[in-house]
Amino acid sequence: MTLPTLMIDTTGNVDQADAQRITYDAMTNAKIPAALQPYIIAGTGVPTITAPKGTIYTRLDGTASTMLYVNNNGATTWSVVTSV
Repeated sequence: MTLPTLMIDTTGNVDQADAQRITYDAMTNAKIPAALQPYIIAGTGVPTITAPKGTIYTRLDGTASTMLYVNNNGATTWSVVTSV
């Protein structure tokens, strides 16, 4: 069985395929190539490693405002996630 290729919009939770609205929760058969799959890592200091877009980094020596980062370009650019 061959699954259809779906274009995923990473800026939101829905996309259109064949004129049908698809939510991420409904896409149980969608596959992301292993080299592009985001993952969760931990370490000390500001992250500087190359990682797939969407990878989460937990900073073990961070403060409340610098404990969580997300890779936003699939290279070495990380954005700190802040909460109130």
